[in-house]
Amino acid sequence: MRVILERSNLLKSLNHVHRVVERRNTIPILSNVLLSAEGASLEMKATDLDLEVTEATPAKVERGGATTVPAHLLYDIVRKLSDGAEVM
Repeated sequence: MRVILERSNLLKSLNHVHRVVERRNTIPILSNVLLSAEGASLEMKATDLDLEVTEATPAKVERGGATTVPAHLLYDIVRKLSDGAEVM
């Protein structure tokens, strides 16, 4: 998977999605967010088994795919990037 998108778009979507994820979870995969790249967007999904949040943001998808990453770690990293940055 290879995706290029603006930090502001990614941060806006992650801001909504990461709020569903609890920091301490008895089921480890629920601490992650699912990233799916296809077409011209990056879709993010997170759940706590009671509530599911799905967000899509425009992106340049060079190679599609899907993966999961720790939601709060990704949010913290993206938040610390400079304004106007492109994220790969």
